[in-house]
Amino acid sequence: MEDRSAALTWLSAFALRMRSETECELILAAVDAAIGETFPHYLADIEVHREVRAATRAHWLGFLTVIGRTPFEARPPAEAVDGARTIARRGYGVDILLKTYRAAQRGLWRYITEVLHQQISDPALRGAVLVIFWEHSTLWLDTCLDGIVAAYMNEREHHTRNSDAQRTEIVQAILRGEPAPPADSPDNLGHPMDNVQVALILWTDPEVPARHATGLLREYAARIAHALGAPAPLLISSGVHGLWAWIATPPPANIADVPVPPNAHIHVAIGTPRPGLAGFRRSHLEAGAAARIATSAKHATAVTAYQDVELVCLLTGDGDIASVRALVERELGQLADRSEQCARLRDTVCEFFYAGGNIDATASRLGVHGNTVRYRLKQAERRLGHPIEARRVHIELALRCLRVYGEELLPAP
Repeated sequence: MEDRSAALTWLSAFALRMRSETECELILAAVDAAIGETFPHYLADIEVHREVRAATRAHWLGFLTVIGRTPFEARPPAEAVDGARTIARRGYGVDILLKTYRAAQRGLWRYITEVLHQQISDPALRGAVLVIFWEHSTLWLDTCLDGIVAAYMNEREHHTRNSDAQRTEIVQAILRGEPAPPADSPDNLGHPMDNVQVALILWTDPEVPARHATGLLREYAARIAHALGAPAPLLISSGVHGLWAWIATPPPANIADVPVPPNAHIHVAIGTPRPGLAGFRRSHLEAGAAARIATSAKHATAVTAYQDVELVCLLTGDGDIASVRALVERELGQLADRSEQCARLRDTVCEFFYAGGNIDATASRLGVHGNTVRYRLKQAERRLGHPIEARRVHIELALRCLRVYGEELLPAP
């Protein structure tokens, strides 16, 4: 009894320490790794991954709130319910939902046992803490899963009855490479596939209540279509915080005409305008790649067009920041310093590339004398350790990545 009381006291203090953003990120990484072991393709779905991470964070913070209490009470977080509804809308089976939670539990347990071995030297106390943590985490999961599975089943039933479900199945079949239903077919989407297609992936931040998210995204998609001079877009709900859209535009479609979202919690990724059925598929893939880049950056931009981040997409494939950071550090070397002087040198080199290597054009873009540009380029080359032209493509890729992601790619000071 004394060991249990001491363990509960230790867990209460532990819960306060583990609520930090740093600790939350470590937990999220451990859970992601465990889920990835079971479903390597699952987390490639950026919207589902986003919902899973939001649910994991909410579960963890909610669990920490009650872990040292007696009696122990558990209730499913709203973010977890939203995640279950998204998984239902995307067509994943309830077995996938349950296996995801079991994989997450394994990842959490692996991480926590390692942490407790590091933080508790007394074997008796460590054993008592592990027992209570296991009891409470299992009770939390079992109790929460009742409500989460119920939310999943309700959403699945509603979605199956809804005409959106049939439209979603048709669109997913087209994206898999199947032909579009003919114009006289009852399965026809009513979307002019022969036109130039602009695909959008829209989403809201978790701060937007799920009951409002779809309406806000639909309204914004309609505004974009109007701005591009197109009829109403084809819309597919991709989750409780997400929407897929296709706009059939008259050529030429100018992505620069896309209006900014009505508020800071709405984001859109835009594929390149492309003609016909092949364009319908390709533009969606590009919008997905742009969305991966946008959501992997520290702060997602409001509007991310594939044409603006294409080089970064080609480099990373899935928006893996670690590989981009490695490129920046390797190619820029001392030029990756966080000083104001190096930032100015990087901007000069970047503008030099944009100007096609023309000194006078670079000077005009920067508003300085040509000799100033020459001096800065020599300073940059001194920090690089070789002429710019020796590794021009690699350096330009690194600088473009920096412009997309910002200073988080630079080495720590």
